[in-house]
Amino acid sequence: MASTMEKDAAKVELEAEVQRLQSELDALKDQFAARLSALESKLPATGTPAEEQVSGETLAIIAVAVTAFLGKKVRIRSAHLLPSGNTWGQAGRAIVQASHNLNR
Repeated sequence: MASTMEKDAAKVELEAEVQRLQSELDALKDQFAARLSALESKLPATGTPAEEQVSGETLAIIAVAVTAFLGKKVRIRSAHLLPSGNTWGQAGRAIVQASHNLNR
């Protein structure tokens, strides 16, 4: 019977340890959430910043250049800047463009 009591005592100790660890984990999660929200508040607002929007003057210049190239009036329906952070994509585009035969 003593071994049963020892097992029960060990079980109670383990349950107390699990409970303590769970409360520590909950406290760490709360701290992490607070730090994350503080960092997110420092980030700029989402959306397209004004400096990344294509200006009307730039759109007009593009329209004139394309009109001159094609020989007929064009209308630009939409234009946006591409993000420049993808170096793999830039390298791929450079390879494709370099592979074209320009001697006509």
